Amino acid sequence: MSHPGHDDTGDTVRDRFRAWSDANPKPRGVSAIRMPELPEKAARTLGLAIGMGLGALLLLLAVVAAVASGSWSEIGRGGAAVAYGLTAFFLTVAGLGALGATYNHVFRVLAGPPAHH
Repeated sequence: MSHPGHDDTGDTVRDRFRAWSDANPKPRGVSAIRMPELPEKAARTLGLAIGMGLGALLLLLAVVAAVASGSWSEIGRGGAAVAYGLTAFFLTVAGLGALGATYNHVFRVLAGPPAHH
């Protein structure tokens, strides 16, 4: 409880701590998250492998969905056949997009001149 004309104890302690904290900043410790330093060529190769691998995986899933669509169609489940057909279509688009974007980024963007920022 504060009395008229007196500073509130919490405020004075807080102000003193802030002043002390500003005068004595805490040293930054070493981060637990570290990325290894890779040569430029290794980073590009790794990026190419990951991007192309994910694109290929999406295309493989598109094939699985297309086969499932055919299986559902054979047993007369039209709704499931349409759903799996649409899934196969969108997975194909995503897979081709991943392959194209990876190729563009690795062989055009990274290989080109540096940005003019």
